[in-house]
Amino acid sequence: MKKLSSVTVIFVFLLLISYGIQGQTTQPQLDQLKLMEQFLGTWHLLTNSDTVIVEIQKYGKAFVENDYDLRNGKKNWGSIWTYGFSPDEGKFKIFAVQSTGDYLTLIASFTTEKKWVQEIVQNFNPGKVLMKGEFVFDTPTTATATSFNSEGVKTEEYKLIKVK
Repeated sequence: MKKLSSVTVIFVFLLLISYGIQGQTTQPQLDQLKLMEQFLGTWHLLTNSDTVIVEIQKYGKAFVENDYDLRNGKKNWGSIWTYGFSPDEGKFKIFAVQSTGDYLTLIASFTTEKKWVQEIVQNFNPGKVLMKGEFVFDTPTTATATSFNSEGVKTEEYKLIKVK
Protein backbone atom coordinates (compact mmCIF):
# COMPACT_ATOMS: atom_id res chain seq x y z
CA MET A 1 0.00 0.00 0.00
CA LYS A 2 2.89 2.34 0.81
CA LYS A 3 4.32 1.76 -2.68
CA LEU A 4 0.96 2.58 -4.27
CA SER A 5 0.76 5.86 -2.28
CA SER A 6 4.24 6.87 -3.40
CA VAL A 7 3.41 6.18 -7.03
CA THR A 8 0.14 8.12 -6.66
CA VAL A 9 1.92 11.09 -5.08
CA ILE A 10 4.51 11.11 -7.87
CA PHE A 11 1.78 10.85 -10.52
CA VAL A 12 -0.25 13.69 -8.98
CA PHE A 13 2.94 15.80 -8.70
CA LEU A 14 3.72 15.24 -12.40
CA LEU A 15 0.15 16.15 -13.32
CA LEU A 16 0.35 19.38 -11.34
CA ILE A 17 3.68 20.30 -12.93
CA SER A 18 2.39 19.66 -16.45
CA TYR A 19 -0.77 21.62 -15.67
CA GLY A 20 1.34 24.53 -14.42
CA ILE A 21 3.46 24.44 -17.58
CA GLN A 22 0.37 24.45 -19.79
CA GLY A 23 -1.06 27.39 -17.85
CA GLN A 24 1.86 29.66 -18.70
CA THR A 25 1.33 32.03 -21.60
CA THR A 26 3.94 32.28 -24.30
CA GLN A 27 4.75 35.33 -26.37
CA PRO A 28 3.33 34.91 -29.87
CA GLN A 29 5.99 35.01 -32.56
CA LEU A 30 5.77 38.12 -34.71
CA ASP A 31 5.42 37.48 -38.45
CA GLN A 32 8.58 39.35 -39.41
CA LEU A 33 8.08 39.07 -43.19
CA LYS A 34 4.49 40.33 -42.98
CA LEU A 35 5.46 43.21 -40.67
CA MET A 36 8.28 44.16 -43.04
CA GLU A 37 5.64 45.01 -45.66
CA GLN A 38 4.87 48.17 -43.67
CA PHE A 39 8.09 49.58 -45.13
CA LEU A 40 7.03 49.05 -48.76
CA GLY A 41 6.69 52.17 -50.86
CA THR A 42 8.40 55.54 -51.06
CA TRP A 43 9.27 57.49 -47.93
CA HIS A 44 10.63 61.02 -47.58
CA LEU A 45 12.94 62.03 -44.77
CA LEU A 46 13.29 65.78 -44.46
CA THR A 47 16.62 67.14 -43.22
CA ASN A 48 17.89 70.71 -42.87
CA SER A 49 19.58 70.78 -46.27
CA ASP A 50 17.77 68.29 -48.49
CA THR A 51 15.31 65.44 -48.76
CA VAL A 52 16.23 61.78 -48.54
CA ILE A 53 14.04 59.52 -50.63
CA VAL A 54 13.77 55.90 -49.52
CA GLU A 55 12.19 53.40 -51.92
CA ILE A 56 11.53 49.87 -50.67
CA GLN A 57 10.32 46.97 -52.81
CA LYS A 58 9.67 43.29 -52.21
CA TYR A 59 10.99 40.48 -54.41
CA GLY A 60 9.67 37.12 -53.21
CA LYS A 61 10.78 36.99 -49.56
CA ALA A 62 13.58 39.52 -50.07
CA PHE A 63 13.38 43.29 -49.74
CA VAL A 64 15.47 45.89 -51.56
CA GLU A 65 15.85 49.52 -50.55
CA ASN A 66 17.30 52.32 -52.66
CA ASP A 67 18.11 55.66 -51.04
CA TYR A 68 18.50 58.95 -52.87
CA ASP A 69 19.33 62.54 -51.93
CA LEU A 70 17.23 65.24 -53.54
CA ARG A 71 19.26 68.47 -53.71
CA ASN A 72 18.32 71.46 -55.78
CA GLY A 73 15.78 69.33 -57.64
CA LYS A 74 18.38 66.71 -58.63
CA LYS A 75 17.96 63.08 -57.50
CA ASN A 76 21.30 61.45 -56.60
CA TRP A 77 21.61 57.75 -55.77
CA GLY A 78 23.10 57.19 -52.31
CA SER A 79 22.85 53.52 -51.35
CA ILE A 80 21.22 50.14 -51.85
CA TRP A 81 20.17 47.86 -49.00
CA THR A 82 19.29 44.18 -49.37
CA TYR A 83 17.24 42.43 -46.68
CA GLY A 84 17.22 38.65 -46.28
CA PHE A 85 15.36 36.87 -43.48
CA SER A 86 16.93 34.14 -41.34
CA PRO A 87 14.10 31.93 -40.03
CA ASP A 88 16.47 30.18 -37.61
CA GLU A 89 17.32 33.46 -35.89
CA GLY A 90 14.02 35.24 -36.54
CA LYS A 91 15.97 38.25 -37.78
CA PHE A 92 16.85 40.04 -40.98
CA LYS A 93 20.42 40.21 -42.24
CA ILE A 94 20.98 43.40 -44.19
CA PHE A 95 23.83 44.36 -46.48
CA ALA A 96 24.10 47.99 -47.57
CA VAL A 97 26.44 49.49 -50.18
CA GLN A 98 26.84 53.24 -50.38
CA SER A 99 27.76 55.28 -53.46
CA THR A 100 31.17 55.89 -51.85
CA GLY A 101 31.86 52.14 -52.00
CA ASP A 102 31.59 51.76 -48.23
CA TYR A 103 29.36 49.00 -46.88
CA LEU A 104 27.40 48.21 -43.73
CA THR A 105 26.08 44.97 -42.27
CA LEU A 106 23.06 44.99 -39.99
CA ILE A 107 20.94 42.57 -38.00
CA ALA A 108 17.34 43.63 -37.36
CA SER A 109 13.83 42.57 -36.47
CA PHE A 110 10.48 43.81 -35.25
CA THR A 111 10.20 43.74 -31.47
CA THR A 112 6.54 44.81 -31.60
CA GLU A 113 4.13 45.16 -34.51
CA LYS A 114 5.15 48.82 -34.91
CA LYS A 115 8.78 48.89 -33.75
CA TRP A 116 11.77 47.81 -35.84
CA VAL A 117 15.15 47.57 -34.08
CA GLN A 118 18.45 47.27 -35.93
CA GLU A 119 22.11 47.05 -35.05
CA ILE A 120 24.94 48.00 -37.36
CA VAL A 121 27.47 45.28 -36.70
CA GLN A 122 30.94 44.48 -37.95
CA ASN A 123 30.63 41.89 -40.75
CA PHE A 124 27.43 40.32 -39.35
CA ASN A 125 29.07 39.68 -35.96
CA PRO A 126 26.34 40.36 -33.34
CA GLY A 127 29.04 40.80 -30.69
CA LYS A 128 30.54 43.82 -32.50
CA VAL A 129 27.76 46.43 -32.41
CA LEU A 130 28.85 49.76 -33.90
CA MET A 131 25.54 51.61 -33.80
CA LYS A 132 21.85 50.97 -33.11
CA GLY A 133 18.63 52.27 -34.57
CA GLU A 134 14.87 52.14 -34.14
CA PHE A 135 12.09 52.78 -36.58
CA VAL A 136 8.63 53.26 -35.08
CA PHE A 137 5.51 53.43 -37.23
CA ASP A 138 3.49 56.25 -35.67
CA THR A 139 0.74 55.78 -38.28
CA PRO A 140 0.67 53.78 -41.55
CA THR A 141 2.12 56.85 -43.34
CA THR A 142 4.39 58.42 -40.71
CA ALA A 143 7.32 57.07 -38.76
CA THR A 144 10.11 58.13 -36.46
CA ALA A 145 13.69 56.91 -36.98
CA THR A 146 16.11 57.20 -34.07
CA SER A 147 19.86 56.48 -34.03
CA PHE A 148 21.91 55.52 -30.99
CA ASN A 149 25.65 55.08 -30.55
CA SER A 150 27.03 51.73 -29.36
CA GLU A 151 26.48 52.77 -25.71
CA GLY A 152 22.78 53.44 -26.35
CA VAL A 153 22.97 57.26 -26.30
CA LYS A 154 20.52 58.89 -28.73
CA THR A 155 22.39 60.71 -31.51
CA GLU A 156 19.72 61.59 -34.11
CA GLU A 157 15.99 61.50 -34.70
CA TYR A 158 14.10 61.95 -37.97
CA LYS A 159 10.49 61.95 -39.08
CA LEU A 160 9.54 60.10 -42.24
CA ILE A 161 6.45 60.48 -44.39
CA LYS A 162 5.18 57.82 -46.80
CA VAL A 163 4.38 59.47 -50.12
CA LYS A 164 3.33 56.39 -52.13
